[in-house]
Amino acid sequence: MQETPYIEEREVAIVAARQAGAYLKANQHQAVIEQVKSGPNDYATAQDLGAEKLILETIKKHFPDDAILSEESGVHQSGRDRLWIVDPLDGTRNYANGLHHFAVSIGFCQNGKSMVGVVYAPCDGDELFWAQRGHGAFLNDEPLRMATPSQSLAGSLIATGFAYYQGAELHPHVETLEKVMNAATDVLRYGSAATDICYVAAGRFGAYYESGLKPWDVAAAALIVEEAGGTISDVDGHPLDMLRTEGESFCLHMLAAKNATIQRELISLLASS
Repeated sequence: MQETPYIEEREVAIVAARQAGAYLKANQHQAVIEQVKSGPNDYATAQDLGAEKLILETIKKHFPDDAILSEESGVHQSGRDRLWIVDPLDGTRNYANGLHHFAVSIGFCQNGKSMVGVVYAPCDGDELFWAQRGHGAFLNDEPLRMATPSQSLAGSLIATGFAYYQGAELHPHVETLEKVMNAATDVLRYGSAATDICYVAAGRFGAYYESGLKPWDVAAAALIVEEAGGTISDVDGHPLDMLRTEGESFCLHMLAAKNATIQRELISLLASS
């Protein structure tokens, strides 16, 4: 019998995500802003950094030669053969304000292709979403099958995000939001891309779209959607390049959908914006 690859990577990612999630949950009551990044609304808490430390230590213990790309501290070692992509706390603003919609996201890539994805939401129902390429997607121990009745855009809840856009930069995104709201049941903005994308995999949302995402927002969750039977693309319908850049910064324009019908309808709306 052929041995299933990436089992150890999957188990390490699950252990690391659970450790970091437990730490975040236990310390949310004392969340404090540690550093400001691109602007006043883009910041990291001390708990972001503490969770990152736990994850990186676990990965390095088991795979000391692998490269790691992490939101808070950038690249550890070089090379793209074996690359871990880590967001120790996706939904920092929710977390810092006492909301429970946040997650730990850990993805493992081989030669630029996602092979393992783990997203752990320790407070939103203690939900562990995970996938291994070619072996399906799971919520805790149950297979994800998108078993909800809404199969059309008109019958679906859609989720989105606006990154850190303000002022004039925000206007086109609000115009797009209006178009999607007029076509769908409703549009929600929850503030944790990784969690929301996993909600597509669970069938709770019909789709998720956002511009300006980073690899650590999507590396794990995108694989979970694909393995659950959904679709992943950029907003034009082309294959998603997780390491896409604009200038010197990562910049992804992503669309995750339950099915090709919803994907096509949204692509049409987004293209007209």
